[in-house]
Amino acid sequence: MLDVGHGLAVVISRHGKAVLYDTGNRWPGGDVAHSQIIPWLEWQGLMLTDVVISHAHLDHIGGLPSIQSAFPYARVRSALKRPGHFPCYRNVSWRWQGLSFKALWPPEEMPGEGNNQSCVVAVSDGRWRVLLTGDIEREAELRLVAGQRAALAADLLQVPHHGSRTSSTPPLLRAVAPKAAIASAARYSAWRLPAAKIIARYSENHIIWRDTALSGQISARFFVDNWHLLGLREQIMNRWYHQWFGVPRESR
Repeated sequence: MLDVGHGLAVVISRHGKAVLYDTGNRWPGGDVAHSQIIPWLEWQGLMLTDVVISHAHLDHIGGLPSIQSAFPYARVRSALKRPGHFPCYRNVSWRWQGLSFKALWPPEEMPGEGNNQSCVVAVSDGRWRVLLTGDIEREAELRLVAGQRAALAADLLQVPHHGSRTSSTPPLLRAVAPKAAIASAARYSAWRLPAAKIIARYSENHIIWRDTALSGQISARFFVDNWHLLGLREQIMNRWYHQWFGVPRESR
């Protein structure tokens, strides 16, 4: 999970190739794909072959034009019914570099392009599972649990909607039952995300919490017998937690 401020960009890499789940934000005169995502992919020597767009909000789709300019042959998947986009609806599945991808949400017939229409994708290597949720909120979460509970179990969860109070319902957390969860959020967020109540909810469910506001870029590394998370700030400055300048977490 790249540190893109308020937005989302998750890179899945294998064998020198990469899939990008969401493309971060755009603003007048620039976007996070041009300033951060593309340089990072180039620095890592990764060829981007696939892009999955969760939904149409700017902080998730904003960098797509820059990504398509830099990687014109990358396939784009979404539930947006746009020309050139491969589908990302419930029960659509595909293989990539030995990994399985399965879309669990939204139903193809569901109208709209907002948070609750986010394309939720489960990624697995046959041993470990990651659940990418975009910005789904309570309505979509409860419908997912009711209709696809068995498919939701995962080791690592991308926290829905940046840790907003509208998401991460107790039924979803019980169904996914992850060991850890990672949230993309801006430091000193104007939206006060992630919400302190939501961080506490994960703790109450014995789920390890990490967010980009505190840890910076978060990497998950998977091995045969185990996996672990690495926060960039924690690696380069192991006393980062003591340098929060006295600002409460909920004030970010």
